[in-house]
Amino acid sequence: MIEAVIFDFDGTLAELTLNFTYLRREVEKIAERYVGAAAVRQLESLYIIEMIDEVNRMVGEEGLAFSEEAFMRLSSLEIEAASGKAVYPYTREVLRVLREKGVKIGIITRNCMAALAKVFPDMEAYVDAVRTREHVREVKPKPGHMEAVLRALDVAGSGALLVGDHPMDILAGEAAGATTVGVLTGRTTRAEFERVGAGYVMDDIRSVVSLVDRNPRQ
Repeated sequence: MIEAVIFDFDGTLAELTLNFTYLRREVEKIAERYVGAAAVRQLESLYIIEMIDEVNRMVGEEGLAFSEEAFMRLSSLEIEAASGKAVYPYTREVLRVLREKGVKIGIITRNCMAALAKVFPDMEAYVDAVRTREHVREVKPKPGHMEAVLRALDVAGSGALLVGDHPMDILAGEAAGATTVGVLTGRTTRAEFERVGAGYVMDDIRSVVSLVDRNPRQ
C-alpha cells in the first residue's frame, strides 16, 4: 500500500541544469582560504555539502564563518541555475493525479529552498511537505533527510515510494525502508540504478502513477 510518494527535485521533477564541477570549484576556492589547497584536495571524494561539513570541522572556531560563506555562494549559484527553468511539462499533472488518489506528496533535495521556489513557484498547491538541506542536519543519502519528510507526512517508510534520478536517492529511500524508483531523466543509467538496488527503473515520473495503481491504498 502506497500512502506517500517522495520525490527528488532536480533531474526528477525538473531538468538537471546544475554544473556540479563548477559549483564544487567555487566552494573549494572558499575552502582553500581557510584550510589550504592540499587539505581541500584530500576531500575530493566527498560530495559538496559533505566537503563543507568536513572543512567546517577542520577550521574549528572559524567554522561558522566558513560555512556561512560557502553555503551563501552555493545558494547563489543554485538560484542562478534556476533562472528561466521550470518543472517538466508533465510534473504538475502527475502530482495532481497522485493527490487525487489520496497519496501524499513530498520532496527531499540537497538544493536550497529559494531555487526550488524559483523553478516551482506554485509548489504548495501540489506538494504536502518539502525538506531541503536547510531543514535537516544531514542530507541524503543519510536516512535523516528521508525520515524528516516522512514525519512531516505522518507516513512510515514502508508506506512510501522514493523517486529520484541519482543513486543517493535510492540509498536514502532504502535506509528509510521505502520502495525505491530510479528515473532516467537525470544522468544516471539503468545499470547504475540496478547496481544500487533500485526497486524499479522508469523513464520518467509518469510511470509512477501506474505503480501506485498496482499498489492501491486500502
